[in-house]
Amino acid sequence: MSHPGTYKARIICAIPLERLHPSAGDGTSAPAIGDIVELDHGFTAPDGRGMGLVYCVGPSGNVRWAADVYDSEIQALPEQEMGGA
Repeated sequence: MSHPGTYKARIICAIPLERLHPSAGDGTSAPAIGDIVELDHGFTAPDGRGMGLVYCVGPSGNVRWAADVYDSEIQALPEQEMGGA
């Protein structure tokens, strides 16, 4: 389940499976283009590009998967798509 003030984004390209966090998620799915994810925290990758940890949360609130993604692999959602005003 989302928490108020949670920032969300849409996956816009394939995420390599080696960037999944195997200890996070229930294993019910792998990342797919179009998945809506919750943003956790950002960091700088070794190559200098911006990255972030994201979680894909299912309808029942379960974490389906978590992965490190480049900023260029996600698209921030407008507030109205996040359930905001």
